[in-house]
Amino acid sequence: MQQQVVIVVSRSVIRFFMIFKPGLDDCMIIGALLFTIAYQATIYIIKVHGGMGMPIMTLSSGEMTTFLKGTFAIEIFYYTIVFCVKSSIIFMYQRFAIWATFKRLCIATNVLLVTFYIACIAATLGQCAPLEKAWDVTRMLPGKCINTTAFFYFTSGFNIITDFWILLLPIPTLRSLKISRHSRYVLYGIFGIGSFATAMSCVRLYSIHIYTLAEDPFKDGVLVNLWSMVEVNIAIICASIPALKPLVAPRKLLNERRQRRGYSSHITEPLSHRPSKTSRFSSTTSRTHIATMGSPNRVSSPRSFVAGEETSGLSLPLQTL
Repeated sequence: MQQQVVIVVSRSVIRFFMIFKPGLDDCMIIGALLFTIAYQATIYIIKVHGGMGMPIMTLSSGEMTTFLKGTFAIEIFYYTIVFCVKSSIIFMYQRFAIWATFKRLCIATNVLLVTFYIACIAATLGQCAPLEKAWDVTRMLPGKCINTTAFFYFTSGFNIITDFWILLLPIPTLRSLKISRHSRYVLYGIFGIGSFATAMSCVRLYSIHIYTLAEDPFKDGVLVNLWSMVEVNIAIICASIPALKPLVAPRKLLNERRQRRGYSSHITEPLSHRPSKTSRFSSTTSRTHIATMGSPNRVSSPRSFVAGEETSGLSLPLQTL
């Protein structure tokens, strides 16, 4: 867990305070980290007070209720973390979306992720009617529940499919970039790191299969929670590694900081220190008048004068940027 905190904090420092280019991708990954901390705290609670990993025969009804309530909270945290991480990656893609088609695909993917996330939360909150039946260990409370096993299989399968889609989505754009072959392979490697998170999703799906076949869910619930935690932690790391590139390219980081500072100093420069449009007009008129007097055969046309004034007006901002 410490690695994820260090990586996300480093990413936030780079984006917010060093290159001054924060975005929605950074906000989403910070949200994913916060919910991961809540996830781990809940696991600790059900481990200590809910008897996770212990045989069902050794648990009291209160401990089993705590375990089931904690599992309910974990479902909410898990779907939120996965959504935040994937949405963060899509927002990162939009940073270099140079083609309209690629940008539209990113927007459509994010809409799909939001829709799926809302559906997962709604299904989790409404898995039983009344909801208290989800942690009723006595099974005496009247009501009904959905088939949670089928629901877990569906959500896990959908997450794996979207993992592959997100991995393949930027490849056409990366191939179209006019960069060296070495740089292109480096980018492939950076974005391909996400395949580790996809592999963990597959392992988690297998652990769900084992969990659904278990005779004692309280004792065998450790495995599925373990792989779920591994999956979300690796996903956060994989989503943050591309943002850490300035750390291995300090010259680029320094140039970006200089550009941002230069732009800021130009914007915040007092108006009294900037040449006014009238002064540039007068200066250009004087130079044109002198040149005309020095060269009798030269004619200063209004068109050439306007062009000279426009060029003079654009030179300062371009040099400042």
